Amino acid sequence: MKPEDLDALIAGNVRAARARARMRQEDLADELGWSRPVVGTLEAGKRRVTLADAVLLCRALDITLNELLQGVPNEVFRSLGLTEAQ
Repeated sequence: MKPEDLDALIAGNVRAARARARMRQEDLADELGWSRPVVGTLEAGKRRVTLADAVLLCRALDITLNELLQGVPNEVFRSLGLTEAQ
């Protein structure tokens, strides 16, 4: 999986999780201590998500890492030594 494909997949999962939580981008930005444009850039797939960002996003959206990475091929999980997505 190419990095830009992973960025796009995570972006979609963040948008979906935020929508399910009935949060605005501003709300998520406040939770994360980020600006709204940074959240917008992430949700557009134009901002790379670091591991630290992933932890913050999971906490703010009350989701698991598996949920954040939903749709990522199982070989990516295996290469990281993680249990495959359910």
